[in-house]
Amino acid sequence: MMSPLNYMKMMVSFHDGWDEIHEIHPEIARTFFLLVMPFLLIPPGMLLMAGNFHASAYLINAPFSRWEEVSVAFLITELFTVPLMGWVIQRAAALHNVRSDFKDTFLLAAIAAVPLWLSSLALMIPHLGIMITIVVLGFLASISMLYHGIYTILGISDPQKAKALSISVFTACGLLWAVVCAFVVLRLMY
Repeated sequence: MMSPLNYMKMMVSFHDGWDEIHEIHPEIARTFFLLVMPFLLIPPGMLLMAGNFHASAYLINAPFSRWEEVSVAFLITELFTVPLMGWVIQRAAALHNVRSDFKDTFLLAAIAAVPLWLSSLALMIPHLGIMITIVVLGFLASISMLYHGIYTILGISDPQKAKALSISVFTACGLLWAVVCAFVVLRLMY
């Protein structure tokens, strides 16, 4: 769907990578199967790996069966978060008087979620502080993707309007992601 180099540029540019994606304009099914599915498998896999090899590094003393339960629940939850985030982007765009279709907002939600999914790779490192730092960096990268993507994919010509919309969207979606992550931690602790 896109090259890794262009993907990295998309965090800091309104055009590098974004213009290519906008031109391709992939269907929802293609975005789901080629982008969402491969990446949304990473966090559940990392949860299983962390639970099996170094759960104590995260101050969690849960049996591995609970890690398995949480991984499955997390995977199922993730299947709903991208369409929900696409819907949130579409509703927020409407509130900012920006016309959008769900195909574009779903694509934007999928692309913006990639740094969050990749940040779960931090679970390979048995150090709580480093893991938290990487997750925060994932959030920041996701915010940047959202901002630059909203500008190009939704065709907003004013960077300030794109910034306001991306802040609105990430506030709602970041809260949702935090709730999902809190569910994981709380379920593993109790």
